[in-house]
Amino acid sequence: MRIEKATPESQGISSSAILNFLNKVNEQGFEVHSFMLLKNGKNIADCWWKPYGAEYRHQLFSLSKSFTSIAIGLAIEEGYLTTETLIADIFTDEMKELGEKVDEKIKRMTVKNLLTMGTGMTYENWDWEGEKPNNILGFLSSHVKNEPGSAFFYNTLATYMCSAIITRLTGQKLVDYLMPRLFEPLGIDPVWDEDNLGISFGGFGLNIKTEDIAVFGQMLLQKGKFGGKQLVPESWVEEATSKQINNGDEADNDWSQGYGYQFWRCVPDGVYRGDGMYGQYCIVMPKQNSVIAVTSNVDMGKFMKLIWSDLLPELDGTEALPENADYNKLVEFGTRQTHLKVNENAELYPTFRAAYKFSSEVSNELKLKKISFDFENGECLVAFYGDEIHQPVYVIRFKQNQWLETAKPFWEQGSYYRAVCYGEWKKEEFETNIWHYETPVNTKLRFIFSDERKCLTMHFKSEQERELVFDKI
Repeated sequence: MRIEKATPESQGISSSAILNFLNKVNEQGFEVHSFMLLKNGKNIADCWWKPYGAEYRHQLFSLSKSFTSIAIGLAIEEGYLTTETLIADIFTDEMKELGEKVDEKIKRMTVKNLLTMGTGMTYENWDWEGEKPNNILGFLSSHVKNEPGSAFFYNTLATYMCSAIITRLTGQKLVDYLMPRLFEPLGIDPVWDEDNLGISFGGFGLNIKTEDIAVFGQMLLQKGKFGGKQLVPESWVEEATSKQINNGDEADNDWSQGYGYQFWRCVPDGVYRGDGMYGQYCIVMPKQNSVIAVTSNVDMGKFMKLIWSDLLPELDGTEALPENADYNKLVEFGTRQTHLKVNENAELYPTFRAAYKFSSEVSNELKLKKISFDFENGECLVAFYGDEIHQPVYVIRFKQNQWLETAKPFWEQGSYYRAVCYGEWKKEEFETNIWHYETPVNTKLRFIFSDERKCLTMHFKSEQERELVFDKI
C-alpha cells in the first residue's frame, strides 16, 4: 500500500460510524466492489467484495475524464496551448480536409469548451464504421446547435478530442504523456484503451486499481502535490474542480451543482468528484480533509445520497478518539464480503451432451451461431461459437457448487477480462453467473431446455431482457 493505514479513531473518526455506513450499503442492496476512505492522508478503512480485490485494475468509465483534464493542465503549463486555443488551429489538416463541411461554430470552439462540455452540440458523432474510422473527423464534421460555451451537454467525444489534442501537440498517446508526469509519481500502472488511430479514448477506457483512485484523489486534495512534489499546478487543480459552467438548477441533484473541467461539483458544500458509469467514484472533500474511492455497480444518485447522509457528517472530527472494539469489527467486516454465493442444496448436474444452432437467419447482438454443452461428473463445459462454428470463441467450465476461474479471459463489451463463473441446474434450466472482476458488470445467462432438450432458449440481459432460440443439431 502506498497510503499509510491508520485506525479511524487516530484521525478523529469513529469506527462505528464507518461500520454502520458499510452495513447499510449491504442492507440496501448496493453492489459495491471496493471502498477506500482516506482521512488526513491516511487509509482509515478499505474493503473489497470478492471476487474483486486490491490487486486488480477496474474499469473507470467516465472517471477517466478527470485524468484527461489533468493532462490538459500539464500541457498548458508546458506551453503547448491555453484554454482559449481554438481547436481549429490544432487540427488544421482535418479542417482543410473537411472544408465547407465544417460548421462555422466549430471554428470558434476552444479547448475550454471541450473541457466544460460546452461544445454547443446536442449529440455525439462517434465514427466506428467504414474501412478507416476517424473520430477526429467525426467530431469536426458534427452539427453544432448552440454557440460554444452557452450550454452544457455531456459529450464524451469532446473528452476524446482533449486526448487527441495531447497526441497531436506532444506526439504521445495520452497515457504515455501522463506516465512520467502523473502515473509514475503516484505509483499507478494504468491500462488505457484506444481507438484505431492509436488515441487513448480519454473520456473512458482507463483501468486502474482502487488505491490508485484514492491516491489520485489525495493529490487533488493536496492541490496537485504528492510525495513532496508539485505534480500538477495548484492553479489548475483549483480551476478544474471549480464550477465553470451551469449544468442544472436542482438543489438536491448531484448532476446540477455545476461542472468544472471534467469534474462534477456535489450537493455538499465544497465537495467535488470524478465519476464513471455504474458508480466509479473519486470523491474529494476538502473541508473534511478526506477522500473516498469506490468501484461499484449501483444506482449512482441513491448511493451518493447515502454517503452524504450517513458518512460525510461523521468525517468532521479533528481530535483523536479512544480506540474501541468496533475497529476490530470494521477490519473483520472487510475480510468477509463477497458476491460469490453458492446454493449447497442445488440440484445435481445431469449427464448429457448436446449442441444447438441458432435457429434464425436474423443476426443476434452476441453474434452467436452455436452453443454446445457437455455435462458429466458434476461438471459442465459450455462452448460458444461465432462465425466459425468449428472453433469456439470461448469455453466456460462450470462445477457443481463451486466458483471457477475461466480458462481464458471471458468476453465482455468487446474486450477480454478475467472472470469467475458459477452454474446451477434446476428443472431443465441452467442458470449461470459470470463476474468480470476487472469491470463493473457481471453476466447472467439462463439456458432453458425444452421438448426433450431438442430446443434451447438463452436468456440474457443487455439493455433489457433478451432471448435467443437455438435448435438441437
